[in-house]
Amino acid sequence: MNHSTLQRVVLIPFVLLVLALGAVIYWASQRSGEVAAREFSQKVVESMLDRVGQATDRNLLGARVAVRAVAPDPVYSPADGKVTPMAFSDRLEDLEQRMWLATSFFPTVNNYVYFGGADGRFVGINRRADRIELRWRAPGSQGRDVYAVTAPGSKRELIRTDNYDPRTRPWYKEAVDRKKESWSAVYTDFTTLEPTFTLTKPVYADDGSLRGVVATDLSLAQLTDFFSTLRISANGIAFLVERSGAIIATSTKELPYRVEGKNLQRLMVDESASPLLREAYRQVMQWQAEGHSLDKPLSGEFDSAEGRVQVAAMLLRDPGGLEWLNIVAVPRSDFIGNLSGVLYRSLAIGLAAVFLVLVLGITLLQWVLGDIRKLTLAARSIGSGDTAAPLNINIQRRDEIGELAKSFREMERNLRTDRLTGVLNRDSLLTQIAFRIRNASPAVPLKFVLLFIDLDRFKQINDEHGHDAGDRVLIEIARRLKSAVRADDEVARFGGDEFVVYLHGIDGEKDIAAVAEKLRQTIEQPIEIGPGLYDHVGASIGLAAWPADGQDLDTIVRVADTRMFGLKKARRQ
Repeated sequence: MNHSTLQRVVLIPFVLLVLALGAVIYWASQRSGEVAAREFSQKVVESMLDRVGQATDRNLLGARVAVRAVAPDPVYSPADGKVTPMAFSDRLEDLEQRMWLATSFFPTVNNYVYFGGADGRFVGINRRADRIELRWRAPGSQGRDVYAVTAPGSKRELIRTDNYDPRTRPWYKEAVDRKKESWSAVYTDFTTLEPTFTLTKPVYADDGSLRGVVATDLSLAQLTDFFSTLRISANGIAFLVERSGAIIATSTKELPYRVEGKNLQRLMVDESASPLLREAYRQVMQWQAEGHSLDKPLSGEFDSAEGRVQVAAMLLRDPGGLEWLNIVAVPRSDFIGNLSGVLYRSLAIGLAAVFLVLVLGITLLQWVLGDIRKLTLAARSIGSGDTAAPLNINIQRRDEIGELAKSFREMERNLRTDRLTGVLNRDSLLTQIAFRIRNASPAVPLKFVLLFIDLDRFKQINDEHGHDAGDRVLIEIARRLKSAVRADDEVARFGGDEFVVYLHGIDGEKDIAAVAEKLRQTIEQPIEIGPGLYDHVGASIGLAAWPADGQDLDTIVRVADTRMFGLKKARRQ
C-alpha cells in the first residue's frame, strides 16, 4: 500500500510535470513563433506591396513620358508667369521622327506610340520583338499601310494593308470626349485582339480645333507577365484590381480576361478561382467601408480557411485617371510551418521515457526557444530598419524554422546594400574587410588594396540639373564600377559622392596603378543625366595597400582618404 502511495507521490507528479513542461514548451514556442511569423509576414507583404507599386508606377510613368515626348506639355515660366505652348507638327514625317525617340525610352513596355488625326491621318512606331513597324495612313486614304523599317526615314517594306480609321477606335473617342490626357477603359486591340488600355492626349490648334490624339498602349498581358514572375511565398498572392472589381493582373495562374472573337470578357474578383484572392479583396473592401483610407499603405490580418492571413493594400492613382487597388496577401502558415507537429512529437516521446524525455525536453526547449528568440529579435530589428549590427541568426536546421532563418539571412543581405545604387554600404564593406583581416594567417597572408574614389563636378551637376540627375549619376557610376572589377572585389558607397573599391589579392604598383586608371577612365565616360542630355564627372582616386600602408583597417581607410584629398587638391591647383 505504501509502495502504491509512493508511486502516486513520485510518478504522478513526475508525469504531470513532464506533461506540464511539454505544454509550457508548446505554448511558449507557439507564441514566440506567432510573434516572429506575424512581424516577418507583415514585413513581407509591405515590402511586396511597395515593389508591385513601384513597378506599376514605372510602367505608367513610361507611358506618360512617351506621350509627352511626341506632344510636349506647355512650359511655365516662373519669371513672368507665362505659359508657352510647345511646337507641335502633325506632318506624318515629323511625327515619325518623334515617335522613334518616344519608343526608345522604355522599349520593353511602351513600345508602341501613335497619332490619329482629326482628318483620319495616322502614324505609329511599334517596336516588336522581331521587327520595327511603321503604321501609316495619309489624309484621305481609305486604308492603313504597315511597313517594316530599320531607322527613321529608312526604306520601307510593305507588310500588309488594313482597313483602319483611328477616329472609330474607342481610345480616340474617349480622348475627344475627355479633352485631356487620360487613360481609356480596357478594350480589345485592333491588331492583336488583346485587352489593352491606352494613355491618350488630345492636341488642339491655336483656335481650339482638334488636330488629333497622341497615344500609347499598355497591354494587360504585359502586366500579367510581370505578376507571374513574382515570388511572394509558398501560398502568397499579389494582384491589381479596379474599383469595379475587375482584375487587372494577378500572380495566380489564371488570366484576368478572356477574348471570345472580338468580345472581351474581364475576370471579376468574385469569379476568381483563388479563395485567398476573394477573401483578401473582401477584407480590403471592409476596411474601406469602415472609413480607412488607402491613400497610404494599410496592412492587417484576418482569418481564412488557410489560417491567419497577413494582407496589405494601397490605392494606386495616376494623373491620367487610373485608380487601382494594389493588394498582397500571405498566409502566416507559410512562415511558421509545422512547428506544432514537432512539439506534439516531443510530448509523445516524453510520455514514453519520463526521465530521458525530461532531460531531452529541457534541451529541446532551450534549442527551440533559443532559435525562435533569435528570429523574433531579427524580425524586430528588420522591422525597425536597424542594419548597423549583424543579425545573430546562426541556425542550421532543415525544418520550417531553418527555412525561416534562411529568409532572414537573405533579408539581412538586402539591407546591407546601399538603397540608391545597389552596391555595398559603408558598414557592410568595413565588416567584410575586418573579417578577412581577422581570419588571415602567416600561411595564407592577406593582400588587398583600397581605392577611395571621390567624384569631381558632382556638386555642379546637382546644382545645375537637380538631385534626380545626381542620383542617376551615382547609380550609373556604381554600375560601371561593379562591371569593371572582378568577382572577388567589392564596391561600396561610403556616402555622398564617395565610393570605395576593395581589390582582393592584388600586388605590385604597376597592377594597382593600371586598375586605378581603368576605373578612372570608366567613371569619366559621358553619362546620360536626362533625355538626350549628357554630362560627365571626374574622379580623384586615393589608394592604400594592406599591410604596407597600415596595420589596422582605420589606418588603411584614412591613408586612402588622405591620398585622395591630396590628389584632388593638386588637381585644383
